[in-house]
Amino acid sequence: MNVSKLLDERPQGWTRSLSRLPIGLYRLGWGGMLGWLPMLVMTTKGRRSGAPRHVMVEFRRHGSKYYLFSAWGKRTDWYRNLLQHPGVTIQHGAHVFAAEAQPVQDDAEALRALYLFTRNSRLYEAVFAGMSSAQAADLNSLADVAQEFTLARLEPNDETPELPPVELYDEQTRQMANIFALIVVIRILLFLLRLALPYRDDSRGLG
Repeated sequence: MNVSKLLDERPQGWTRSLSRLPIGLYRLGWGGMLGWLPMLVMTTKGRRSGAPRHVMVEFRRHGSKYYLFSAWGKRTDWYRNLLQHPGVTIQHGAHVFAAEAQPVQDDAEALRALYLFTRNSRLYEAVFAGMSSAQAADLNSLADVAQEFTLARLEPNDETPELPPVELYDEQTRQMANIFALIVVIRILLFLLRLALPYRDDSRGLG
């Protein structure tokens, strides 16, 4: 796989909208239901605008540290933002806290972070092998190419977050979404109930 070509293929159109869908769920107030996912909303400070920028990113955790992998290298907006303004805000499930972001520059730490991503995911094995000069994504191969990847480390602290978390939609929008979700759930339950009940042929009593 050509690395430079991969770095140019940023999400566009519906793929970009799909990648931002979880942020919409946080804006609906449903973030607490997403705490089981290895995904967090990170708010960075725009390097040019100075405005809060929200992005949903996958993470792996080691102790108290969160590790992020930039699929588009150092050109990723959130990565360039945190290089200029390391103070970020993290939302994970119902929790909101401040963190200090730093690029991972030590090869041993980078290797550990890469291993965390590949440990339970064959997808990342293929991605890492395709994005680097390594022939495979095992520990031995990744140790030689760890410096080729762009990783960031988030270290939570006890400070009050400087940047605001994702802003909730207005109350009316959230109420409408809750009603719609309730209707969908009821319809799914009714459908499952029909599948579970034994079939009864009432046509025999006619005629």
